[in-house]
Amino acid sequence: MEIEELRRQCKHFFWCDTIPICQELLDVYANFFFEAVVNHNYDKVDSQADADARMVLQMMMTKVLHLKNVLNGVDFTSKKGKTLNNIIDPTIVASLIRNIYETTGMFNLIYHEPKTKDEKQIKYLLWVHAGLSYRNRFDGVITLQENKDKMEDELKQMESIRKEIEQNPLFRSMDEKNQGKIRTMIKKKDYLIKFNGNQVSFLSWRELVKVMDIKGDKLDQIYTYFSLYAHPSNVAVFQFKDMFGKNESAYKNMVIFNLQTAFMMLSIFIADYIKAFPKVLKTYEKMGLVEQIVINFHNRLARGGNYDINESWKATEEI
Repeated sequence: MEIEELRRQCKHFFWCDTIPICQELLDVYANFFFEAVVNHNYDKVDSQADADARMVLQMMMTKVLHLKNVLNGVDFTSKKGKTLNNIIDPTIVASLIRNIYETTGMFNLIYHEPKTKDEKQIKYLLWVHAGLSYRNRFDGVITLQENKDKMEDELKQMESIRKEIEQNPLFRSMDEKNQGKIRTMIKKKDYLIKFNGNQVSFLSWRELVKVMDIKGDKLDQIYTYFSLYAHPSNVAVFQFKDMFGKNESAYKNMVIFNLQTAFMMLSIFIADYIKAFPKVLKTYEKMGLVEQIVINFHNRLARGGNYDINESWKATEEI
């Protein structure tokens, strides 16, 4: 392919400015996820943590497909024949993208950010414990004996996790104050922490932007922004009122704006996943050159060249 044609095709996906182009790009991501799942389904994993990571990859694929489907919009015809013209609800799109942000942030926090195996183990175990703890809240409404037995097993698993954390060499090297912070996370059913040696800092979902090393301040408030639409805030209500006026482009522009964050998050996830599981790079590099460049572009846009997946982007440069 001539360099100018390569640039033209890449530019098509760099700055997606229409809904159909955004859907095309989501297909690029979905295709990678599908190929990665199929090609590496039988790769050896060394731990339950890595097996869970493989399931997160599959979850990301379904999130992309659902997001693409939402972009088709909805319409309606009543029994009396009155119609609602096709619309895309930006608040639904924003909620889906917030979930993609959270999944990317979780994966980065547990599988990419840790500097040692002990850090990774503690974060992973806190994550597992948090999930089991939240599910245990349903103990009062469970009636089937099979489910009651399962809950009893999970309570034992939670206690085993707590003991495993306390036997972790990093935990044992901490002073009482920092061990207390880990125990607080267990009680709070949370896992958003950062280590600096044997010192523990609490994190919020918003702060995962910095943990992922997203440059500048372009996404510093993006989690708060998406949360306005994930919850029935008054802001979401009055903005919804103004979205579907005479200017049809208003809600479409908002959807496209929101999708730019989704593209960055999906690319960050892919880069981090390949870093955690290097064999998957082979699948990535079997994709078309345009697809490789475009996925890496949105990762590079967010985090800079130090996080490049590969050097495919060099094909767009003059020799």
